[in-house]
Formats: sequence, C-alpha cells, structure tokens
Amino acid sequence: MSNLDLEIFDSLSPEQRDACLCMENMLLTACPGSGKTRTVSYRLAFLVNHFQDSRRLHIAITYTNRAADEIMARLEALDVTAENIWAGTIHQFCMEYIIRPYSMYSDRLRRGYHIIDEYVQHEYKREIKNSLGINCKDWEIDKHPKILAAYRQLLFQRKEIDFDDILIESLYILEQCSYVTENIASIIASIQVDEYQDTNENQYVILAEICKKNKEIIISFVGDVNQAIYGSLGGVAKTKEEISSLFERYFTEKHLTGCYRSIQQIVDYYSNYAVNRIDILSMRDDSEKEAIISYEKSVSKDKLADYVAEIVEERLEKGEREEEICIIAPRWELIFSMSKRLREKLPGIMFNAPDITPFKYDPMNPFYLLAKLTFMKTQGHEKTRKRYANDVIGILKNDYGINISKGFDCFSLLKTINSVIKPSDEDGIEVYKEVIGRVMISLEVDLSYEEALANCYNQFLEKTNDRVRNNFLSTACCDLTKCFEEKHGIVISTIHGVKGEEYNTVIAFGLLNGYIPHWNDIYGGDRRKATLKLLYVLGSRAKENIYLVSETGRSTQKGTLYTPTDEVDNVEWEYTKL
Repeated sequence: MSNLDLEIFDSLSPEQRDACLCMENMLLTACPGSGKTRTVSYRLAFLVNHFQDSRRLHIAITYTNRAADEIMARLEALDVTAENIWAGTIHQFCMEYIIRPYSMYSDRLRRGYHIIDEYVQHEYKREIKNSLGINCKDWEIDKHPKILAAYRQLLFQRKEIDFDDILIESLYILEQCSYVTENIASIIASIQVDEYQDTNENQYVILAEICKKNKEIIISFVGDVNQAIYGSLGGVAKTKEEISSLFERYFTEKHLTGCYRSIQQIVDYYSNYAVNRIDILSMRDDSEKEAIISYEKSVSKDKLADYVAEIVEERLEKGEREEEICIIAPRWELIFSMSKRLREKLPGIMFNAPDITPFKYDPMNPFYLLAKLTFMKTQGHEKTRKRYANDVIGILKNDYGINISKGFDCFSLLKTINSVIKPSDEDGIEVYKEVIGRVMISLEVDLSYEEALANCYNQFLEKTNDRVRNNFLSTACCDLTKCFEEKHGIVISTIHGVKGEEYNTVIAFGLLNGYIPHWNDIYGGDRRKATLKLLYVLGSRAKENIYLVSETGRSTQKGTLYTPTDEVDNVEWEYTKL
C-alpha cells in the first residue's frame, strides 16, 4: 500500500488507526461515541487496498440494513471500489451465499421454500392457539410448547421458513456438506462483525464453520458489551477466550476508549449503568462543558406532551437544530401517541417519527420491494432503484423458482413499473395491484400456477389492508409516496431504534417499571442487567443534554399504577443541572 493510500488514515485517532491497520483476527471493544462505524469502514478500506490483487470478498455483517448502508456510504465517500465488498445482515448473508446457491443440499429446502415475516408468524401462531383452545397471553405464545410444535409442522407442510429457519438451515448445509463450506470460505478474504454483542449462538457457529475452512480469513468482532440490548432475541456477547475456542484461532483484543460524542458529565452519567465498568474519557475540546441532566417524576401522562413540547421549544430557542433533538421511549405505542400530540401542539416544527405505514418494512419480501419501487421518487435514486430491482429479480428467481428470461433485467422491471401512471389522488393500493399485474405479465408468470408466490402476495396485501384498516391510514398515491421519502426533523423513536445514533439533546419518557424493565425481565429474565443496558444505550445517545421522565398516571390493565424505574430513581443526582 503506497504512502498516498495511508494518508487517509491520518485523520484517525491512534486507537482507531491501530485497529484499522491490524492484520490479525481481532476483538475490538468500542465505547459509545468512539468512532466504531468509522473504524469498521476505514478497516474495510485498508483491507481492500491491501488485497487489491485478490478478487476475494470482504464481508461486513451488520445488525441492521441501515448500518450496512452507512458503511457503504462511508466507503463511497473514501472513493473505495465496492465491487468485492458485501455488507448486510447475517440473514441476508446466509440467503446470498448459502441458501440460494446450495438449497439443493437441504432436504427441507430442495423442493422449494419461501420466507415468511413476523406478521405471518404471529397470525399462524394466533390461529393455532385458537384452534387448540389454548388460553394464554400474546407474549406467552412464542414460548408455549404445543403452539410452537404445531407452528413448526405448519411451516414444513407449507414449504415456508422464518428468520430462525434461515440460520438453522444454513448451519445444517455447512455442517453436512464440507465442500460447500470450503467453496464459500475460498471466496472470502475478511469478515467484520459489527455489534457482535447482539450475535446469537447459531450466527457465531455459521461464521466459525466458514472460517475454520480457510485459516487465511481475517475476522474481527466489533461492539460493546454494555450495549447488548437484544438478549431476549438470543444475543450473546462472547469473551475473547470463547471466540478463540469456537473459531480455533487466536484473537488479539483492542479497545476504543475515547468518546468523541459526549461531554464528560454525560459520560459520567451513563457510566452509572455500565454492566462492565470501564473508564471513558470525553475527547471533545469542550469536554468540561456543563450538561443538563434532569429527572422529572411528577408530571402526569396527560400533561406529558405539554412538558416535552416546552423542552423542545426551549432547545430550539437556544439555537439547536431540529435534527439535534431526539425523543425516545421504551415502547412503540408510547411513541405513536406522543408523535401525534406533539404534531398538534407544534405544527410549525418537523418531526421524523416512525409513522405506521401501509407497507411493513421487509427487504426480503419481493412485494415490499415492488411497493417501494412503485412509490419512491425516481429522480436522484437511480442507483438505489436499480439495486432494488435486481434484488426483486434475484428473490423471484432463487427463492420462488421463477424462470426469468435472459432479456429481462432490472431496467426491464423498472420500465414496467414506471409505465403505470400514479395520479396523486388515486387509490395507491389499486395502483400497486396494477403494477403487480403488469410485472407478472412481463415475467410471463401466472400466479394461479405459482402457489408459494401467490401466498406471499396475498399475505402482503392482507397485512397491508390490516394496517390501513386498523390505523385509519390514507392510501392515496401522494401519501404512499411520502412513506418512502427521507424524513427530516426531531427524531421520535424507541431506545432500540436509536441505537448507534447521536443527538445533542435526548428527551426520554416512559421510564417505568414494566416498560423498563419489561414485565418479561421482571418475572422471567435478568431484570437488573436488562435495565442497565437499556439505560446505558439511552444515556449514551446524548452529546450535551438529557431530560428523563417517569410520568405519573399510567396503569396496567388491572388498574395497578406504574412506578418509576428503580435504576433511574435511585441514581445519585448530585450532578443534575436543572
């Protein structure tokens, strides 16, 4: 690598640069605001240049699609060629490199399959519960043995797989077919696993099976044990020794300990909630600036929106931009209610809130991608639309066995979609149905003869209609277009939803026992550890200001009043600036 190439790393801190240029297998622990994503991106850039004469792939396994997009955007900004870089979730990796090319080696998948989403899973389990006459609450359905057994049997009968099955079947193929594992391992040069603390056991083993077949693969795990908030979904933060044993190789351990996001008082506050205590030093030039860290537990839920609105107006008057403010809560139902009330109270302010849209996000469903291609704006999104169109064709071909003619490509698909006129006041669902009809004609596909694809389409429409009906949503084309536009303004989201993001001011409400911690953790999990990790993530989103609220007046269905989250209520507040 030339000296000119190395110059791009001069802007990194010594810790970041050391991690980027490391040629060993690595466990990199990164505190909040330490530049983790930046480091992963620059490390990929370094490895691509180091192996510039090789066509082997550099894989980035991310927890979300958004994180993968950010990494690719950073690489593009560095002018790094991305032709041998792949970034995405572990489920997407398994589909792309294991299941689609090697499904013939699975007894379950070789006769065809299609993927169902969470909506269909829930509907199946609810129907099974009713048919078996089982009396249990919704949150108990996923743990009831009879329901689970009947659910698994139903999936086998219908040739369907869920997200868990993607991992299970991928691991089966790798363990049963050594030559398949060797083939995959031979095309990979490096693997970066982001947010490793949220990796589950099957994911670790899948990557280990691949890496053990090619000792030259350089693999790195990057993350923060204190931010492991997906334990309920099976996330495990393995130690260096456990990872070394599983992957049968040595891992060097490195750290990113400097926080470039928050001033020191904010760091000191959220450090109260660290499960694994470490000393974090603010690296900001104004690190000793005074923070606002306030805690309110007397405001009622009926006055909560007024209270939050006052804080928002105050911060805006002090010169903060809307995008520098974030409002978060532990549950979605709290978010939707707050979003609606704030828009009514502050009509002149923009909010970036997760509105309920007719189309549930599902990038592995071809009909979701077709909805996005139907209603998203074309100008300025040509590359993105081309990628989505190629994804649709790939899913139809590989997951549903549709015979795509050689002359039909992404441009053919986009031309078909664009040929449908979409008047702004027209019913968008009807327009979408017309698009699907024309696409199927272009593909020479008769859905009456493609049972799996027809089921997927019907389920998608049913789910869409349910969301419209239950939430009184508009389906006018102009409103469906807004669903796919980039949003701006004050962010309103859940704690899980803002993980990895940063804001000057964070306003958090719903800090109540039963929300944080959730009832599941109170009665069946590690209550304290789950709570501390959520509060750690919450606090570490803020750069300078945190406003915390445990509102009064909320009650359970049985009428029991919620109480303030113990771990918030019991913190020493001597550094609070009110």
